[in-house]
Amino acid sequence: MRILFALILTSFMVWHGLAKKALSTSGLLAASFVGLITFSSDEYVFGVILLTFYLSSSRFTKLKAELKKQLEEDYLEGGQRTATQVFSNALTGTVLVLVFGYFSNGEEFYFGRSFEQTIVLLMYIGHYACCCGDTWASELGVLNTDWPILITNFERVPPGTNGGISPIGTLASLLGGKTIGIVATITLAIQHNSSKAPWILIGVGIIGGLVGSLIDSFLGATVQRTYLSKSHKIVNQVRPGLKVIAGYDILDNHQVNFISSLATSVLMGAVGYYMLA
Repeated sequence: MRILFALILTSFMVWHGLAKKALSTSGLLAASFVGLITFSSDEYVFGVILLTFYLSSSRFTKLKAELKKQLEEDYLEGGQRTATQVFSNALTGTVLVLVFGYFSNGEEFYFGRSFEQTIVLLMYIGHYACCCGDTWASELGVLNTDWPILITNFERVPPGTNGGISPIGTLASLLGGKTIGIVATITLAIQHNSSKAPWILIGVGIIGGLVGSLIDSFLGATVQRTYLSKSHKIVNQVRPGLKVIAGYDILDNHQVNFISSLATSVLMGAVGYYMLA
């Protein structure tokens, strides 16, 4: 029954991705892998968090699409995420689902009772809080009326510049993380009739969303290069005739996303360890 449930939810996610042009062919295969593992878990919280991140991010990607086309030269309708993009945002979370299952002793999970599983859950929430917060910040940040400032030197930079932060984007990252925390709390309460420490989950979500987005912005401003084309559009890949806006050409956007979400996951696990030990 669990496998059938996982197949149905994964099929829905993949169908939605194709219908909304949110996934490429390789992205479809990667999303299927992530979905099957995540939705096969006995804990509903993993699948609900994944769906929350995916559906909300897909929705916000379409917001102000015409404006984003004007700002980004490599803009793709709907996002059309590739396997690399999917795994950069979901690989850590998928591995954590497997680790959670490894620590399972066959008993029903209760927050705080199983120390190892609780830490893994906090890491999972931190991971997707970072991913959700960063995505919301990127997609909603274009609503800001003023140019963003670069996180390293606070100079004004063109919208879409890696490492640029704005009031709306920062608020969006906090709300994205908070949403993940709230969803986790509600799901655990429904499945297990109670949740001992909901404030911890919401707090981890808020901190993960905000801190994760700031880590991503710092990496984007320092080790990821941003270019401006002659048509004044943001470009992330080098070619002749481009102006360097910020950063060194060390990491690409996918690597920055992976590292920032992994770092946030580890950080939230450490916070949980300190609070629960």
